[in-house]
Amino acid sequence: MDSAAALRVTGLSKSFVGQPVLTEVDLRIEPGEIHALLGENGAGKSTLIKILAGVYAADAGEIVVGGRRLRSRHQLADAMALGMRFVHQDLGLVDDLDIAENMALVTGFTTRGGLIRFDSTRRRAREVLGRLGVDLDPRRPVGELSQAERVMVAIARAFSTEARLIVLDEVTASLPTPEVARLHGLLREASAHGTAFLFVTHRLGEVFDVAHGVTVLRDGRRVVTDRVSGMTHPQLVEWLVGRDVAALPARSGRCSDRPVEPALQVRELRATQFHAPLDFGIGPGEVLAFTGLIGSGARDVVRAVAGALHPVAGRATLHGSPYPLGNPIGAAGRGCRYVAGDRVESIAPDLTVRENLFLTDLCQRGRRLRPEPERQAAGQLIARYDIRPAHAAELPAVTLSGGNQQKIVVGRALSGNPRLLVLDDPTVGVDVGARAAVHLFIRRAADAGVPVLLASTDFAEVASEAQRAYVLRDGVVGAVLTGRDLTEQRLAAESYRTRETA
Repeated sequence: MDSAAALRVTGLSKSFVGQPVLTEVDLRIEPGEIHALLGENGAGKSTLIKILAGVYAADAGEIVVGGRRLRSRHQLADAMALGMRFVHQDLGLVDDLDIAENMALVTGFTTRGGLIRFDSTRRRAREVLGRLGVDLDPRRPVGELSQAERVMVAIARAFSTEARLIVLDEVTASLPTPEVARLHGLLREASAHGTAFLFVTHRLGEVFDVAHGVTVLRDGRRVVTDRVSGMTHPQLVEWLVGRDVAALPARSGRCSDRPVEPALQVRELRATQFHAPLDFGIGPGEVLAFTGLIGSGARDVVRAVAGALHPVAGRATLHGSPYPLGNPIGAAGRGCRYVAGDRVESIAPDLTVRENLFLTDLCQRGRRLRPEPERQAAGQLIARYDIRPAHAAELPAVTLSGGNQQKIVVGRALSGNPRLLVLDDPTVGVDVGARAAVHLFIRRAADAGVPVLLASTDFAEVASEAQRAYVLRDGVVGAVLTGRDLTEQRLAAESYRTRETA
């Protein structure tokens, strides 16, 4: 019976400005089922979730939750009344409120005589956090939390009330391995008690670890729905991208032992007051990575070089000339191009794709190309960096998927003939196809002699793309790995090693 389904979606369709985004999508999730929703960026996953949450109204189709049909133009309150809970990519937390207050926005405040009882509200929040194994003071303002802590608060809020179906949209993208494992345990426990999950992720390993079923979307259409137990990793990748994604060829010069004069030389850098002084250099065409667990300080190092963070101390040269650490305008003027880990820092959402592609030139020179040459150049860049859709030049950047927005950022950086390329977690939250494309673009830049400074919390990415890796722990370099030592397993081992065991 349909009433037994935690969620049944039938014939769901949606278009924007005449462009179909979802076309007759069907989806069914049983009580207690963990169902993975997969697809490349732009496949329609976020649109589907926003329709479920009442952000968008579907053009056609039916949504039934626990046997009760949602009206065609329902709101979030309607979905929640039927037992649906959502943890979106943007989390929906209020920085100026504390943890308990953020959780109470969904669960409700404890009151007496019309007044809020903050002690009871915080006690209830502490109990929920404790059940999830999260050791946070409910009185802490959310604005002071790390991204991983914010994610766990948003998840705790979703778990804090009885739910029929919880939608988790890329919640593990910024979580370190221990928190991911803890979340997987929570999903298994809750599913055993009948709670269903719609689980969106780009990490295919998670699908095989925790999901019972999987639905794959491609170009707004459902490609397949199947049980995870009956599929293989290569098969899943082919469903996602419509082709086999081959491994990238070996990068030229990866194992060269010939001494090379550093293109970028950094001395006594202290990115923050918690960092120990750091010296390093990058040769032409070398990819140097800084990595570690979230909060290790690796990202702060590259942000200081790019100018996104003003360091406590340090000096640097680029190709023999003084280089201004912590100065974004000065860094850009000397040929540094920066790809931020958070696309909000890099994309002007209300400008068109064309305008975003030439944003650096506009900011530096204060002028644009003539309209027609700019349109032609934008079309060439869209084709070169496989930005989709192909006619995206005049579309607002905000209408594109996250992976295609990241291609805009990478394409803009590489098209400016950089003398230094700085990348901060460049593939977080992008699908397997976009990830392979970004890696290929980076390799081409390195093979052309551009020094590349990479920060990444993805150990597989570091092992694949870097020639050297500095592993940071609490702002201190714990290990420098090269050659055969630079493996995903060794990176993980060094990142989790404590100072006492080092």
